[in-house]
Amino acid sequence: MSVNHGAGDVEGLLRLALAPIEPPEHLAVQLEQTLEALTAAAAEDLDSWELVALHDPRTWLKPATAVAVGTTAAAALALVQLRRRRGRRHDGDADPVRFAADAARTIADEISRRTRR
Repeated sequence: MSVNHGAGDVEGLLRLALAPIEPPEHLAVQLEQTLEALTAAAAEDLDSWELVALHDPRTWLKPATAVAVGTTAAAALALVQLRRRRGRRHDGDADPVRFAADAARTIADEISRRTRR
């Protein structure tokens, strides 16, 4: 392989090197299962927390952490599911505003569905 490449060759090599790579399907499934487990564990932790403990600020860390973890996991899970539903589109004319609106709607739906349990 020659060390001396023309400008076109370098651009082509960079394009190949920086091309997005889709993860294997089993990793997506594993991520989804992990996020579901985190969301369920956070909801279970909040269920077991007693409102009587609300009077002592020292006990707020555990439920606050459960809310943060549960909300983050539910939002990430919603995004993973949204991406899976939309398919693996690679066209350059995808509307980022529409994607953000769809993602926000999906996240809100997922959080409300999980908090109703």
